[in-house]
Amino acid sequence: MGKDTYRHIGLSDRRTIEHGLNEGLSLAEIARRTGFEVSSIRREIIRNRCDDGPSSSKNKDKNQCAHLRACTVRGLCENGCTKRLCRACQHPCQTMCTEFHPRTCRTTEKAPFVCNACGRYAHCTVTRYKYSAESADAMARRRASESREGVDLTEEEMSLLVETVREGIRKGQSVHHVFETYDLPVCERTFYRYVEEEKVPILSIELAKKVRYKKRRKRKAVHEGGFYAGHEWEDFLELPEEERAIVTEGDTVLGPKRSSKCILSLHRKDLHFQIYMLLGGKTKEAVKDALDWLEACCGGPDAFAELFGVIVFDRGSEFDDIEGMERSFKDPFRKRCAVYFADPSRPDQKGSAEKNHVELRKLLPKGTSFDRMTPHGLAEICSHVNSTIRKGCGNATPFALAKMVFPQELLDNLGLREIPPQDVIGAPNILYRD
Repeated sequence: MGKDTYRHIGLSDRRTIEHGLNEGLSLAEIARRTGFEVSSIRREIIRNRCDDGPSSSKNKDKNQCAHLRACTVRGLCENGCTKRLCRACQHPCQTMCTEFHPRTCRTTEKAPFVCNACGRYAHCTVTRYKYSAESADAMARRRASESREGVDLTEEEMSLLVETVREGIRKGQSVHHVFETYDLPVCERTFYRYVEEEKVPILSIELAKKVRYKKRRKRKAVHEGGFYAGHEWEDFLELPEEERAIVTEGDTVLGPKRSSKCILSLHRKDLHFQIYMLLGGKTKEAVKDALDWLEACCGGPDAFAELFGVIVFDRGSEFDDIEGMERSFKDPFRKRCAVYFADPSRPDQKGSAEKNHVELRKLLPKGTSFDRMTPHGLAEICSHVNSTIRKGCGNATPFALAKMVFPQELLDNLGLREIPPQDVIGAPNILYRD
């Protein structure tokens, strides 16, 4: 018995096999030298031997029938020839004789199955087989490679995969969301490989995003020096790490120039959870009123401070009322939050909010007017955005994480609901048309 039955036969092992066959060793002895089972050596030789065909010697028998020496058949070609035996005729009797059986060699029908040590190899008139280590290794590698090619799916599994992904794309869902929602026969990475190799009939998937930026004009400073004192990014970095970890990043989402309404987004960074509030205009009064309404939904300044105690905005003019945003509307003598501002031209300092605007823009593309938008409609859009499965959430949804932190009463007051994964919409002009 072989010593090692849990490894593949490699090139060095095949050279040992070839050397043993050339010496005329038994398969048992070759197995002992290589450390494999005899059955493994037998399969290796039969699988990877080379068919060299019969010898091209001019003296070989033209007739390759196994019954050649004892055959007495006459008159196969029906031309009146009955004097000569058909085995001696120039016509190939194998195409006419029902008793024809091809000649074989006992050496290749049983161990060692190849002609490496045969002295008649050069002149043998039957099919010859030879074992070469290099050729056998190349054949084995090619066979292993071919076995991994193609799509390892049945017709039904391929149909399920394509229809499910197409339905998700039609709804605007991301491929990751689809694969986390449904039990599909391949993983997300394999699906992308199939798409790149054009092995699935889905050609309209964009695997890369191209973003164009307009050249921005520099604006003159509108605030006097010291306006942001105590609220700058450096001040934010001085906060304890546990406070910075649960920061909320705020921004406004604008429609076209003709649209007066805009959206205030608040992004709870640790939860990937977003809250959208419809503003009547891009003004500091509208932003303060929106935060007052959010405080009322929370139930007071204490609850607001617990959930949105630290907020980072950019330096847009709509966020100029620092004192008004920080002060509680229920108790003007109390602060409900601390407001800080990113440095100019540094959107990366609140990058999570900027990145998650992509999810909103899937439903409300740039150029969409918000003038016909209602708070209820915006809450429905917010629900779908927060119900999308995210890798950053551990393949959960932001809504699932928010439910562990936000009171259900707050979610209800905001008009938010959790959307079932299969019903999530991520395409424009379905939930809202301007």
